[in-house]
Amino acid sequence: MARHSLRTRLLTTLTACLTSAVAAGAVATAVLDRDPGHDHGDHAHVDTTNGLLVTNRSSLRMCVEAGADADGQAVHTDLLAGLEQARRDPNWTGAYGRARFSPATALTSGCPAANLPDRVERTTVAGPGLTDDPSPYRVWIYVLDDAAADRILGVGRPADVATAELMREANSTWPVSTALLARRSHLADTTAVALTLRTALGLVRAHQEPAP
Repeated sequence: MARHSLRTRLLTTLTACLTSAVAAGAVATAVLDRDPGHDHGDHAHVDTTNGLLVTNRSSLRMCVEAGADADGQAVHTDLLAGLEQARRDPNWTGAYGRARFSPATALTSGCPAANLPDRVERTTVAGPGLTDDPSPYRVWIYVLDDAAADRILGVGRPADVATAELMREANSTWPVSTALLARRSHLADTTAVALTLRTALGLVRAHQEPAP
């Protein structure tokens, strides 16, 4: 029952992202990333039985666009603190228990085809869009200063999620990476960061309060 519930949750998250991505009319693009642990030798397939979402990922990894003026080390420290708390989610083991995870390699500075949107809306794609070779990164994190956050997220809004990458398979299009756009000051609140990461990782629905 727990496994079925998790798969339903992941599919629900995928469907929600799919609606926005299809409406956006994402354009196909190749992601040229050759990092270790990302298998380009075998054609990737959508895999909704685990949180990594595609068969060519074996590790949970995220890329981070922190901005030229940001303290990259501080950003990584704040994100890792939130990620450690997010890993306490009751659905974590079912979604990511089989994935390799190490705090030392979980975050990578810079995303391979970053695409910061003008504004986050229902149709937003914040990444390369449609691809047949998804990147190693399950979540693409964009850290925004206040001016950029007010413009892209809305005045005072701390964070939001969008679609980063999609794959077409069996005549359907599936989101396989999530974009997380967060105001820099939002990262100081570890509990808030943890909830945002849980949303980006498909452990809770967007705008849904988690169970205590």
